[in-house]
Amino acid sequence: MSDLFECFDFPPNRQNSDSYKWDYNLTKFGRSDIIPLWIADMDFATPKVIIKALEQRLKHPVMGYGYRTKNYIRSIQNWLLQRHQWKVPVDALSFYPPGTVSAVNNLVTLLTKEEDEIIVQTPAYPPLMSIVKHNNRILIENPLVKKNNEYEIDFLHLKKVISKKTKLLIFCSPHNPTGRVWRKEELLRLAKLCREHEITVISDEVHADLVWGETKHTHFNKLPASERPVSATIISPGKTFNLAALPQSTIICDNQRVNRLLRHNINTAHLSLDNVMSAVATQAGYEKGAEWLDLLLLYLKKNRDFIESFLQNNLPQVKLSKAQGTYLAWLDFSALEMEHSLINKLLIEQAGVGLHDGLLFGKTGKNHFRINFACSMALLQQALTQIHRAITDNRT
Repeated sequence: MSDLFECFDFPPNRQNSDSYKWDYNLTKFGRSDIIPLWIADMDFATPKVIIKALEQRLKHPVMGYGYRTKNYIRSIQNWLLQRHQWKVPVDALSFYPPGTVSAVNNLVTLLTKEEDEIIVQTPAYPPLMSIVKHNNRILIENPLVKKNNEYEIDFLHLKKVISKKTKLLIFCSPHNPTGRVWRKEELLRLAKLCREHEITVISDEVHADLVWGETKHTHFNKLPASERPVSATIISPGKTFNLAALPQSTIICDNQRVNRLLRHNINTAHLSLDNVMSAVATQAGYEKGAEWLDLLLLYLKKNRDFIESFLQNNLPQVKLSKAQGTYLAWLDFSALEMEHSLINKLLIEQAGVGLHDGLLFGKTGKNHFRINFACSMALLQQALTQIHRAITDNRT
């Protein structure tokens, strides 16, 4: 057990590994000597059980076409049953090797037409909004509201923005960037409203396994079919096991029309064959990665608690919203009473820390920045100390 914790405290050096997070700093931030805590992948090594499975597969020298085995499919079903108490029949599963964002994009083009309205709740993961715009659909923002320092769905506003042209709602659960894990009663209320207005829901649940403590994640499609609209839930091992470079996703849907459209498109686009290494990694993670994940969640919670304590004791002006999951935290710098661009400049030029610019998450992201705390505690402490020093120096 201690060996696994040691892996989190002393992760591999990712520099000069073609890492988008670590080797793109000069282009992204204008300097190479920055601590990058922006893009959502982890600094931790992918679980050894996955690496061993990949190494075993590489002993065979032929990388020809493979097929999706029963054991692969069963590994996903068993993970959902054992980890989330959700029994999903095989006919509700569609496999989308290009990954979660691509799956969302495909569903948007299949289930809507140009000029249809699509609702996205902001602040939102930027690709969820760009998918809408780039496919010539009309983006309708439904800003979340903060109550008692916790983000909630603004149902009153949501009812107001729904029109006859509203065909789809793209949901993010757990929520990126705030880290909110939606309660079942919130999901049921959202499902009821969308069902009444015949709005299809696409639920991006790539962070579903990254929930800490006693909090439980409820998949949208786990809600009773009689109490929700037409919907599709997308899961992936990418965030769970740090497999961003081996994309793989599974779409869970029990609507026959949607599945027929989706599978026809997958076959037409020749997307039905998996990347062999992605398939091996996915199956190994789902079959053997639970113990590693349990330890990861403890470490992530420790890092999250450290951020909260550090800010309270050293930077009470910077607010951290309540969260129950993901390895992302949403920081509010509004109390500094500085222009957003100047905060960003201070973080990069004076603090030497690269956070994810909140304005990319929508208009409600002004004066906010997202921090990725899936790194060693030592690096996190160094980054926060540098931010603290830069803000203190700027105000003296």
